[in-house]
Amino acid sequence: MAEAPIDVRTLIASVPPEEHARRAEAYATGVDETHWSFRKPFVPLSKIGPNLTRLGSMLEAADVSAGHRVLDFGCGVAWLGRILAQSGCEVVATDVAGNLLEAAARHDARFHPELAGKLRYVPTDGAQIPLPDGSLDRILCHEALHHVPDQEGTIAEFRRLLAPGGRAVFMEPGPDHSQAASSQSEMRAHGVIENDIHVERIWEVAQRAGFARIEVGLFAIRPQMLDLDRFLALWQHEMRGGPPPEPPASATYRQLARPVLQGFRMFVLHADPPGSGLADSTSPEGLLARIEVLFARRVEAGVELKLAITNTGTRSWRPSGSGRGEVNLGLMLLDGDAALLNRNWRRHPIAHRITAPGETLRTRFTVPLPEEARLALDLVAEDVRWFSQPGLGVVPEIKPMRRQAR
Repeated sequence: MAEAPIDVRTLIASVPPEEHARRAEAYATGVDETHWSFRKPFVPLSKIGPNLTRLGSMLEAADVSAGHRVLDFGCGVAWLGRILAQSGCEVVATDVAGNLLEAAARHDARFHPELAGKLRYVPTDGAQIPLPDGSLDRILCHEALHHVPDQEGTIAEFRRLLAPGGRAVFMEPGPDHSQAASSQSEMRAHGVIENDIHVERIWEVAQRAGFARIEVGLFAIRPQMLDLDRFLALWQHEMRGGPPPEPPASATYRQLARPVLQGFRMFVLHADPPGSGLADSTSPEGLLARIEVLFARRVEAGVELKLAITNTGTRSWRPSGSGRGEVNLGLMLLDGDAALLNRNWRRHPIAHRITAPGETLRTRFTVPLPEEARLALDLVAEDVRWFSQPGLGVVPEIKPMRRQAR
């Protein structure tokens, strides 16, 4: 006779939180500093594509950049936190399984000593995280919330920890996760929690905790492969106003979206409503500029430039030298045919105070430049974005050097 399915709500209620933590730690027994899980998200081989797609979507929604204070919640061996620390974030990794944190710390000491002070490990009981109020810019929860016995307490703790403008980003399974065969097997064999995630219920909880809004991401887990004729027909229809392909274009989009609707949920809880917080260049939205080249000419030392730069966007620019989000002129090196050689060739400061929307700055300077090379000019909010990304901004016409008559 088949066993009755395990009800995850009954499982959660049947034991105290400390027992759930003990079971999580027992489940992780045998993980040492050389365990295969340290190679995530590139293992197992059969799941690299979906793993990277989900992770990329999550990081895009997180809008995380160097200098951000980030919590990797339910970190396991902290493979995600390690990636973020290597990219310049200040990372705290936390998990209820203390043996995983110990293995992760040993792994770092052996293989990544350069991360000392950049990646810290802090144990948690799931509902309380020993960090100060407002001490984080981002919280990343990668497939961890569905293991938590007290989701409401965890969401409330996330809100306490987030600074103004902060966000918590989740990648979680969907509303039928607990009934999947793999989930039933894990709960039966190990007593661990494999809960369902209902984003509408999460939002009810998050509102009570003080979060201002929620966004749910729609993304493709796997590519929808088309033959060339169908792809071109779809492109002509969507981009050039051509006739609908067979099958209709909307069917292809449904096929891309269906795995997400059936399975994983990627969602973001925002600490603040739209338009609140610092409306400056620490955020990529609304960063626009007009660069006018008043003159560009060859001189003995290289190229002399005189520019008028206007803030045509909606955000103030942080001044040069002020850290993350400071706005500088980025000079890109091109060859004689205007092909990009070096995007990060040079920086030039443009202001030493806040530049408000509508304000125009003027700058004049000389930069050394090989005779056969050219320049592209764009603004860059450091550790945030290039203004014209993915373009090259302005490519000035450089007048030849004046030769004095003898």
